Amino acid sequence: MTVAIGQPLEVQPGQWACPFTIDGTPEPRSDRGLGIDGISALLNALHAIRYALEASGIRVFWEGGEPGDAGFPKLMHYAFGFAFSQRMEQLIDEEIQKLVDEKKARAATGSPG
Repeated sequence: MTVAIGQPLEVQPGQWACPFTIDGTPEPRSDRGLGIDGISALLNALHAIRYALEASGIRVFWEGGEPGDAGFPKLMHYAFGFAFSQRMEQLIDEEIQKLVDEKKARAATGSPG
């Protein structure tokens, strides 16, 4: 399977598009992420790629990665406002810190993992 992402281009004033293709699946896909600038178009393309891969039902993954983890991160949805986004990011950071602390504790005791 191949995912290709093109360069974001301004298609009209204030509207950008970032093309992408997904090949090597039963239903190859060509589409684009749209945004008000190149970065937002790229982010929306990455979101659309993740969604398309999940919807395909194919358990794809990066070489050396875990089956089912296609390598395209879930992006924070900002439609619910900045405070919501900050809270979600805080929850993620707290969970990451828990995992780091657990790993350090196992390493200190010589436990596997």
